[in-house]
Amino acid sequence: MGEKEFNSIVEILIHQIVALIINRQGLAFEDALQYLYESKLYSLLTDEETKIWHLSVEKLYQMLVEEREENRLIMPDYV
Repeated sequence: MGEKEFNSIVEILIHQIVALIINRQGLAFEDALQYLYESKLYSLLTDEETKIWHLSVEKLYQMLVEEREENRLIMPDYV
């Protein structure tokens, strides 16, 4: 996959994850962005080699919430 394609996919995923954060946690847009950007999940999501970008938005959101609650990122076995 080309860099442009990958960046487009990640951009869409970020938008959808932020929307879930806003809807489910009631955070403001800027706070939701910060919530995501300060996570290890975000770092891995923006690295094509990790392949977590192919997971569903719901799964990525769930991983993010678990990371924030447990202070560690738990990767699914199938990644």
